[in-house]
Amino acid sequence: MNIMSGRAITGFGLIVVVAALVYTLDHSIGSLPAIGRLIDPINGCWANAEPVNKDFNEDHKFPGLQHQASVWFDSLLIPHIHAANDHDLYFIEGYIHATFRLWQMDMETRAAAGRVSEVIGEKGLKFDRKQRQKGMGYAAENSLRAMEGDPRTKQMIDAYTEGVNNYIGSLCYRSYPLEYKLMGFAPEPWTNLKISLLLKYMADDLTGKTDDIALTYLRDALPKAELDFLFPEKITGSAPVIPNGTVFDRPSLAIPQPPADSIVFPHFSAADFGEAREYGKGSNNWAISGARTASGAAILCNDPHLGLNLPSLWYEVQLQSPGMNVYGASLPGTPGVVIGFNDSLTWGFTNNYRDVKDFYLIKPVADDKNKYWFAGKQLDFTKRIEHIGIKGKLDVVDTIDYTIQGPVTYEEDNAKAGSLRKPLAMCWMAHRATNEMLCIYLLNKAKNYNQFVDAILNFQCPAQNMAYADRVGNIAMWGQGQFVNKWKEQGKYVMEGSDSATLWKELIPMRENPHVLNPLQGYVGSANQSVTDSTYPYWYNGDFVELRAWRINQLLAGMQMATIQDMFAMQQDTYSKLAEGALPIMLKNLPAELNNKYTKYITELNKWDFQLGAESEAATIFQVWWGYFFHDRWNDELHKVPDDHYPLQERTMQLMQSGEINNYYVANNKTIKNFYEQSFKETVDSIQTLERTIGTDWYKVKNTTVAHLTKLPAFSYDHLKIGGWGNTINAAKGDHGPSWRMVVQMGKEIEAYGVYPGGQSGNPGSKYYAGFLPYWVEGKYYRLLFLPNTAKQSNDGIKYTWSVHS
Repeated sequence: MNIMSGRAITGFGLIVVVAALVYTLDHSIGSLPAIGRLIDPINGCWANAEPVNKDFNEDHKFPGLQHQASVWFDSLLIPHIHAANDHDLYFIEGYIHATFRLWQMDMETRAAAGRVSEVIGEKGLKFDRKQRQKGMGYAAENSLRAMEGDPRTKQMIDAYTEGVNNYIGSLCYRSYPLEYKLMGFAPEPWTNLKISLLLKYMADDLTGKTDDIALTYLRDALPKAELDFLFPEKITGSAPVIPNGTVFDRPSLAIPQPPADSIVFPHFSAADFGEAREYGKGSNNWAISGARTASGAAILCNDPHLGLNLPSLWYEVQLQSPGMNVYGASLPGTPGVVIGFNDSLTWGFTNNYRDVKDFYLIKPVADDKNKYWFAGKQLDFTKRIEHIGIKGKLDVVDTIDYTIQGPVTYEEDNAKAGSLRKPLAMCWMAHRATNEMLCIYLLNKAKNYNQFVDAILNFQCPAQNMAYADRVGNIAMWGQGQFVNKWKEQGKYVMEGSDSATLWKELIPMRENPHVLNPLQGYVGSANQSVTDSTYPYWYNGDFVELRAWRINQLLAGMQMATIQDMFAMQQDTYSKLAEGALPIMLKNLPAELNNKYTKYITELNKWDFQLGAESEAATIFQVWWGYFFHDRWNDELHKVPDDHYPLQERTMQLMQSGEINNYYVANNKTIKNFYEQSFKETVDSIQTLERTIGTDWYKVKNTTVAHLTKLPAFSYDHLKIGGWGNTINAAKGDHGPSWRMVVQMGKEIEAYGVYPGGQSGNPGSKYYAGFLPYWVEGKYYRLLFLPNTAKQSNDGIKYTWSVHS
């Protein structure tokens, strides 16, 4: 009897264990996925392994489609979509984006909205709170109203969303993208708001950083003359986006006079320094007139520098409908082509970097935390309740206070947003109800320069330098965005939020934005430098850099018979203007005993050609030495300021050249030679460590990496053998660099080339996941297959066909 009872208990225990195991394998626990589902050989991760010879030919029937349509995929899996109307075109684009990039679209819009905690758990809460405090959802809702208020963009986004949801509706667990299985969550329906969120995500990436808080501290820490000298609003010798000497129209608005500093600027004795500055972050574009090309046709080039991720930021596509035939880089999650060309013209973007985000010190009412002071009155905060879902836990509820300026982004109690103990409200152009989607819609269809201008006047934030070329031979550049008519230094520092004089008032008419058409020099170029010379009538400030622009202008000015191959070489250029200007001075100031002791390294530097080549040891020595010298010199002067808010590298180089770098207080009776010597000794220590470990080839040290968005090493590529850095045209840094290289010659026959660091598919199990990456690393391009706008195509270059009908 006891034996039987024991057996019965053992059997029951085994049933319990098996049941628990089955439950565990079939359910997610905390942030872990359901392991049983994940390793299921039929429906789990193995289902995402794509055969090398997969046949992508398909027949699709969509009830919402209005007419017959076709999609031709070329050998690179780039779709060429031909539809009878815009609705069907954007529907199919949405379906295709979702087919190849759904998880990426999902995660990027979750990040924009501050919703990553829902899928990764509590470790995402700090990020989500920050996104909510910046007003990302508020901004997206405002712009969505503008997009849905225009019948052209409403049809565009409605159709696109319908296409995405048609694909989502076709999925079961087996067909989920791999990352959903790994992370243990399911796709949710797409909405028009997600399109707006993705556009605000880009605006945040390109206009989100600010020097306001750091400059406010420096304004109190340094004499005014020294501050202006070390941090000039325009670098001496700037080669501005709009060429020097361009004649600007008389301003239609009166230039406002600044109020007294004591009224509008508060004082900080110590501060959090806000968002970090990333040196070398930006983009390049240029256009060269046919008068300077071998073909006689204008050539436009663009390589926007953005995060290097997999799946790639861009998705290549051609869109055809009546009156439109456009090719280029689209942004998965939004309809249209963002950067590219059509039958008539081509365009490219770089970031403008004029300041469109200002901060205000708020004074809450002492005995009523629901109110704040403004213009002598007590105003109620507008309360926005934010529910933040957390995987495996209860929701967190935050209340964001909104003022007349914008959301209170930094909190006085220090509980939610870092170490700044001052309540600061943020006024940001991206919070406004802008409709950048209308720009894309009109730009894709534009036939001439005037239509190009009409299109880009709808692009308000993020501000961009927009290069243009057409088949008639015109070239142009616009510093485009919506800007405020500011009094001098308005928004350069944190401002007093209780004074009405600090508010944004009149908007500068966008047709008065700086621009140039067919300049006498025969080319235009931008690389995030100052937008204009000092003759532009409206005041502005920004986070401008000059090193790449100096090199671009140097190369373009020397070209008379430019070819497409010359443009390839320019985009791959790794020549450092910083090294050219700084290294001879650094070497000259080394004491003789160091020259004798470290002859090997000095010899490498003396024979160096200033190219940051992939295998260059001299490039590594210089970059390491520059980093130490830059830090050591400014840390002595500005020891309470982080490195990323020291004077610009190009400004430092100029002060070295003029000898003025040693004109300020130096502790312990140091001379400038002490800094050169100290930093070189630190460099030698670092180089000798590298020699014993990974080696001193520049590419090994800088470690350019194209990482999967989850940072999973198995889905990522590191130590890519590519040269360059942020101070060269080929600005391939660690996790940031040229995200889409494009060269377009607008001749009788359009000749276009491109490449981006990734591939068309977001599936790590596909051969199309990172197929372009070797080309990108090696500086190669592929010819862009620009098909005529016709319902019938030859088989040249076409590998797969979708027949699409209702």
